[in-house]
Amino acid sequence: MSTRDELAAFNERFSAALADQDADTIIDLYTDDARLLFTGMPMIRGREAIAKVMGAWLAESPHQMTFQTGDIWEAGNIVVDVGTYDSPRGTGKYVVLYERQADGSLHLAVDAVSLDGATT
Repeated sequence: MSTRDELAAFNERFSAALADQDADTIIDLYTDDARLLFTGMPMIRGREAIAKVMGAWLAESPHQMTFQTGDIWEAGNIVVDVGTYDSPRGTGKYVVLYERQADGSLHLAVDAVSLDGATT
């Protein structure tokens, strides 16, 4: 499987978990020391802190988001994806840094997203 195919499958799993309000699945996709960078918020560090933010966000309602991988860079166990997303709130872009785990799976180490235009 190519890295692009692997990222497409990862993005589909992430989108499905958002739609299902499945915070546990989403949190399992992050490294223990991951960083989450959301617009208008301080940096969120670590899986436990990310779990609190994601859990509260997903408790509000299901979220419909789709992700489109753009440019990909790979070096050793690091994969960077610069892509776009669509949601009912609008379109946006992201830069994510994945770390390949010992079992070969990818986990999010840095997740930075921003909405195009003003937030509503």
